[in-house]
Amino acid sequence: MPDKFLRTLQQHDLIRLLEGVPVPLFVKDAQGHVVYVNQCWRESMAPALGGAPTDRVGDILSEEQLVFFHRRDLEAFGTGSAVTHEDVLQVGYQHDARHTLTTLVPLFDNQAQPQFIVGSTVDITEQRQLQQQNAAERGLLEMLASDVPLQDIMSEFILRYEAIFTGVMGSVLLMDEEGKHLRHGAAPNLPIEYCKAIDGGAIGPSAGSCGTAAFTGKEVLVSDIANDPLWAAYKELALSHGLRACWSVPIRSTKGKVIGTFANYYGVARIPSDSELQSARRSAYLLSLAIENDLNDRQIRQDRQAIEEAGLYRQAILDSMVDGLVTLDLNGRIHTFNNAACRMMGRDPEAPRPQTLSELLGTQLPLNAQGHLELLSTVDGIEGASAEVTGRHANGAIRPISVSASRIPHTEHDTFVVTLRDITQQRQDEEEIRRLAFYDPLTGLPNRRLLMDRVRQAMVNSARLGQHGALMFLDLDHFKLLNDTLGHDVGDELLQQVAYRLRNCVREGDSVARLGGDEFVVLLEGLSENRTEAANQAEVVAHKILDALALPYSLRGHGYNSTPSIGIVVFMEDHETMDDLLKKADVAMYQAKAAGRNTARFFDPVMQAAVTTHAELAKEIRLGLQRHEFVLHYQVQIDGQGRCTGAEALVRWNHRVRGLVSPAHFIPLAEETGMILPLGEWVMESACQQLVEWSRNPMTAHWTLAVNVSASQLAQPEFVASVREALQRSGAPAGQLKLELTESMLVDDVEDIIVKMMAIKELGVSFSLDDFGTGYSSLSYLKRLPLSQLKIDQSFVRDVLTDPSDAVIARTVVALGQSLGLTVIAEGVETAEQRDALAAMQCDAFQGYYFGRPAPADALILSAGTQNLNL
Repeated sequence: MPDKFLRTLQQHDLIRLLEGVPVPLFVKDAQGHVVYVNQCWRESMAPALGGAPTDRVGDILSEEQLVFFHRRDLEAFGTGSAVTHEDVLQVGYQHDARHTLTTLVPLFDNQAQPQFIVGSTVDITEQRQLQQQNAAERGLLEMLASDVPLQDIMSEFILRYEAIFTGVMGSVLLMDEEGKHLRHGAAPNLPIEYCKAIDGGAIGPSAGSCGTAAFTGKEVLVSDIANDPLWAAYKELALSHGLRACWSVPIRSTKGKVIGTFANYYGVARIPSDSELQSARRSAYLLSLAIENDLNDRQIRQDRQAIEEAGLYRQAILDSMVDGLVTLDLNGRIHTFNNAACRMMGRDPEAPRPQTLSELLGTQLPLNAQGHLELLSTVDGIEGASAEVTGRHANGAIRPISVSASRIPHTEHDTFVVTLRDITQQRQDEEEIRRLAFYDPLTGLPNRRLLMDRVRQAMVNSARLGQHGALMFLDLDHFKLLNDTLGHDVGDELLQQVAYRLRNCVREGDSVARLGGDEFVVLLEGLSENRTEAANQAEVVAHKILDALALPYSLRGHGYNSTPSIGIVVFMEDHETMDDLLKKADVAMYQAKAAGRNTARFFDPVMQAAVTTHAELAKEIRLGLQRHEFVLHYQVQIDGQGRCTGAEALVRWNHRVRGLVSPAHFIPLAEETGMILPLGEWVMESACQQLVEWSRNPMTAHWTLAVNVSASQLAQPEFVASVREALQRSGAPAGQLKLELTESMLVDDVEDIIVKMMAIKELGVSFSLDDFGTGYSSLSYLKRLPLSQLKIDQSFVRDVLTDPSDAVIARTVVALGQSLGLTVIAEGVETAEQRDALAAMQCDAFQGYYFGRPAPADALILSAGTQNLNL
């Protein structure tokens, strides 16, 4: 990035803002050179480079493309205003074709000379793929209506499908009449020898992707043929033809029977995206129409031959059809109809026959003045016409019916042949596709896409009607801890109950959406014209939500309490973007969390800087681990005779820019972001290595080392194994490692905790219960825990000389420890008087500033030696 441009950004304090914008942005100079790309741009281009983010545009675009886009820059400078273009880019080392929508904004210097181009690029590849797929699907339906042979329909559809998705090789296999083998249907670009080899293969539970999908009736998505057991018998065949991945979707008839499979092969190992999987499902559905139509045609031909031989040609051919067939005269009276028409409407074929099509369908069709069907009046020649009407089944259900009519000329009179098809399943499939596109599958609430559309419309209506609206951003407090301790299934159940309660807290015209995870958004419309009154109205709804969500939940038979933090932004002007509103509500939500959670806050611009700093610190924790910025300090632990028996390991962060960062700032953030797990593993490894170092020094060889364990670490299924591996790798003496737990960890799933503690104790490791007396304090569980030590919390030690209650608590903890056969250590001892008072209570050990502040290992040995001399 040129120094001049960088200085320009820094002078205006824009560089951090641009890096945080969740839209791919770039800046070019007047000569067409890219001088800056933001983080979102680098990440958006990473998939094209095999997952490696870069800010070198030359890695992404060819020289010819850069020259072409410079001409676009000149066009923007020439117009003096923003221009938008849609382009097809060949990006990355695989030269993938990506459709992009790029907006260029020209910037000029004080002399009106071109200076910079600021651009944003949005990838619309999936939208274009969807359009192409819709065209391919229409082509299939047109071929189906034109009596094109099934082989041609399948091959042409696969070729169009392959043109949409780069690298895919499509295949259709058809189930044989016995339903036990798959036969080759169409695969225009698969190796011919491979297609011959699998033709006629038996279906089964481990018969590759297609054979297994046909056998189970379920989708089989194999991302790596070489290592998937389903392909054990076929992988050598597939790999020899360069096939590495195969996703297969069963093709079902309208009755649910598997009649074939639709497979996507790839020459590289990969898993499908949501859009690719949805496209494969839709394609399988459309192919089922063609295959079933062909099966019906073949069945009809077979039946026709049998009926001709039996002399029952006409009516039998009608009754063998899946679709209903009715013949009408010019007056709309029914002459004949087949059994399928009766079955479709739930009528008994032996009952009195209906006289008109309206009577058959159980509903009123549109009529003209002469009493003819309007549908029939539009029929021109034998090509026919079609329409969609509603029919009433005998059970009262309303069903959509596709009606197609053709005119058959006769010498005496014309006859109309009407085909009826129940398209209920088709409409349900279309509705399911729409639901998956716009609604969250877990809660049934609108998803981000639908929410954005509603917010856009709400902003337009607000500005037009002069009424305020409000956007609320909700985040459940401590939701991650619930997931980590009780599992994602329980977390999902909580999210479903929260969604139900939120719906009941708003008006019918308001919207509730789930953005993902534990984040919800509430959109209120039609609030007061007065901003203050509108804010009051929004606050009333927010408190209603707080009250509703604070009520106890029943999750898998267990009681649970959860609260939300709510950020609110009130809007009316339409010059704000939707992203601006969401960001403001998000900032306000973090302000609510900072205020203690379980509360609501309106947007305060002052909080923006704090939120930005918070986000940056979260990213830098991971970098801090990579840069080895974290260190361990140790605080000595002294016995009743004044001898140093060991220490407690305390993690510190020596940030290369911020300096020494307090654990109070980064430990909660590490818990919140999940970084506490790799940080905890590093602490465990480092502590074990320090024990090994101490074992080489006669003065410290007997020392123990206490390591704090977080609730997230203890909740991990592999926690016991991680402790065992750390001891084995380092060679540390397990008997001198002590793990410190807090009482708050015992709130959830204490039985699982006891099992893990027992397994770790068998390794020789001991346990200390930290902060005793401030948390759970259940004696029924305490006596079952394999503890060796209790730790008196410093909140009681601090006032042990002045507060009788704290003195009683300290004395009680000591007595309880002795009765349970546990040693007791007091933390936070800062004066000789506090030590003497605790010693008089027969407290076994001490820790605190009086004996030494936390220090690096080398300084700790000197401090411990001084303690041994002075005490």
